[in-house]
Amino acid sequence: CKAFVTTDGDLDITVQPKKHEDDVHMDTSNEDQKVEIKEDPVQLSIFAHRFMGIAEQMGRTLARTAISVNIKERLDFSCALFTNDGGLVANAPHIPVHLGAMQSAVRFQVEYWNSEGREGINEGDVFVSNHPQLAGGSHLPDITVITPVFHEGKIL
Repeated sequence: CKAFVTTDGDLDITVQPKKHEDDVHMDTSNEDQKVEIKEDPVQLSIFAHRFMGIAEQMGRTLARTAISVNIKERLDFSCALFTNDGGLVANAPHIPVHLGAMQSAVRFQVEYWNSEGREGINEGDVFVSNHPQLAGGSHLPDITVITPVFHEGKIL
C-alpha cells in the first residue's frame, strides 16, 4: 500500500495485491476450503478514514451548493457510503439519526430495483425517496438521494 498527498490536497492510495504465503491461510480440513484473510490494521485505518473523508466531502459540497436554509445553515442532512447491498461503510458525523433510515432506504431501493420483473440498477441511475413507511425514510420531509457508483460497468 502506497499513499501520498497530491498537489490538490487529495490522498492518492495505491494498493498492491499481497503475494506472500503468510497473508492468506487456507483451511484444507473442510471440503469447502474456507479462506481466512488477515487484515492489515494500517490499511484498515487508512481506508476507514478515507471513506469517512469522502462522506464528509459529500456533506461540504451539499452545504456549499444548497439553496435550502435547512441544509445550508442548519446543516440538517447526513451523508454516507454504503455497500452494493445497502450495508453502511462510512458516515460523516452530520445528523446520525438519519443513518438508520438511510440504510433502510438504500436496502429497500436495491431490493426493489433488483427484484424480478424490474430493470435493475444501471450506470447513471439516481434514486430519490421520501416514503417513511415503504422505503425506510424517517418522515416525509426527509429526502434520500441514492447514487450508485460503478467501476468498469460493475456496481461497487
